[in-house]
Amino acid sequence: MKNKILILLISWIISFNYLSAQNIQLDSLDIFINQLMEDFDVPGLSIGIVQNDSIIYLKGFGTREISTDNTANENTLFGIGSITKSFTALTLGILVDEGKIKWDDKVVTYLPYFELYDPYVTANFTIRDLLTHRSGLKRVSGGTLWYHSDLSRLEIIKNFKYLEPVSGFREKPAYQNIMYMAAGEIVREVTGQEWDNFLKDRVFNKLGMRYSTSISSVREASKNLALPHIWNESYDRVSIEQEKMDNLAAAGSIYSSANEMTSYMRLLLNDGIFKQDTIVSKKVINEIFKPQIIYPIGGAPFYNEFTSYGFGWWLTPKNGHKVIEHGGGIDGMSAHLFMVKDLNIGVLILTNSSREPSIYLLSAKLKEMIFNDASFDIYDRLKVYRDKRLESYKNTANQKKKIDGTQASLDTKFYTGVYSDKMYGKISIKQLKEKELEIEFTHSPVFKGKLKHWHFDTYQIDWHDIRVPNGYLTFKFNSEREIIGFDIDQDNLLDVDFGELNVKRLKEDNPIEPVVVDDKILESYVGKYELTTDLIFTITKNGNQLKAQLTGQSKILIFARSNTVFNFKDIEAQLIFNSNDDGKVESVTLLQGGQKMVSKRMKD
Repeated sequence: MKNKILILLISWIISFNYLSAQNIQLDSLDIFINQLMEDFDVPGLSIGIVQNDSIIYLKGFGTREISTDNTANENTLFGIGSITKSFTALTLGILVDEGKIKWDDKVVTYLPYFELYDPYVTANFTIRDLLTHRSGLKRVSGGTLWYHSDLSRLEIIKNFKYLEPVSGFREKPAYQNIMYMAAGEIVREVTGQEWDNFLKDRVFNKLGMRYSTSISSVREASKNLALPHIWNESYDRVSIEQEKMDNLAAAGSIYSSANEMTSYMRLLLNDGIFKQDTIVSKKVINEIFKPQIIYPIGGAPFYNEFTSYGFGWWLTPKNGHKVIEHGGGIDGMSAHLFMVKDLNIGVLILTNSSREPSIYLLSAKLKEMIFNDASFDIYDRLKVYRDKRLESYKNTANQKKKIDGTQASLDTKFYTGVYSDKMYGKISIKQLKEKELEIEFTHSPVFKGKLKHWHFDTYQIDWHDIRVPNGYLTFKFNSEREIIGFDIDQDNLLDVDFGELNVKRLKEDNPIEPVVVDDKILESYVGKYELTTDLIFTITKNGNQLKAQLTGQSKILIFARSNTVFNFKDIEAQLIFNSNDDGKVESVTLLQGGQKMVSKRMKD
């Protein structure tokens, strides 16, 4: 009797899972996708759905490049971005199966040059740590090292030691790319093959993924390659150059098609077996899909407080099922893959546009069908939010508040020279015009642009590459008014966080010379200037230096930027001496905090 009840229960579960899976309404999917692409300006899209080890839906939509007839189809190559991480975990799993490595082996065993901020962390960091984002570094740390740079994988890893932590080792997760890059280098050290070649031999070739590649030169030779698209400064959709990413490799460099990625999903859903060939063991697959660290990255309907991270996968319990998924984003490309293993369903979506919610709305629609869950019906409200945000960007200049009338502390030529960050290396600044400079990062051609004076010693950066939004650079001085470095302030892009840089001017390349004002001119500025009845500026002279004092405050040293313009020491403010037609000083203008205040000279 118990056995009969058990058999009936299993049959009910199988029937329930089967019926849930059948909720995907394939006939209406084309209509939904076409509307989605129109609403969210998606140039091209490709999608593959597998169920019960079979492909049940495989199509391409739109174009590989905007304003062309180059149709995107199921074989078009797109960047899968960080879905690459799961392939890296799989290659390591193959080595675990062969007994060549263990998940909890120390990284320094294979990469003796691997070094982090703390000797203890370096000595105890494991392969498991590499794959679970628990290094203690800030989110997407170290991006300046790899993003469009000529630094090799080895050079990048050797510079990890300069990255400062923001939390304790294994204390909490923070998403990383560079640690997965290091994981790929373990494959190279153990096998003697570059990670890219091992991936091709042991995964791509076994799965018949003939055109998938992690090597930029190979993908560029493809005749069916989607081009990435972004919004330009006028908020028009434009195509851009492909990222190379060869140095990032195992963290996000794979390009593949919906067709070939269906083979990958079938392998994973079938516990490491593809067409009766065991690529990796079920034990490894189970470890890859096992929660390693609690890591909720968002809220409902996609994630919840139980969301965790495995090896290259986010894992979320949903309606009695475990959703296994990962997104991928590179400049101008977005991808998303999710699987429900007990339902034996996998979905892969690829697009050639980025920073848009479209790919997740399609994912949400399919989850709504699979789970019969209306909480995934977020299309209308997300479209309204997206349209309002886009309109706001179009109507609002992405600029800081500018304080008019200010001048830089020094002549333009004195800001030129060679600067350096101990992690990244050298950054040069050259003069283009009288008040225009050019910045260039030695290892990263994408970080080259004009510096136009904004206010005080802050310059707006107009990067030449369309992918990089305008930013701001502020020069820093010591107490003797020598330039000692600069800070860059702008929105992050991918992993790049300029706030990680500590840029200093190289002493051997510091051409600064003080501005010398004739002693008679300095003497003519000495006196009192009335701002209001109760507030008076008093200018005094000590040797060849002037000091300014406002009623009730301490004296502050002011430095000459020119004969008439002076900067305050340690305060972002300027004092300008104004003369009449006869050359007599009659007032001073104080520029500070966006305010412009004029004080008339009082009679002696």
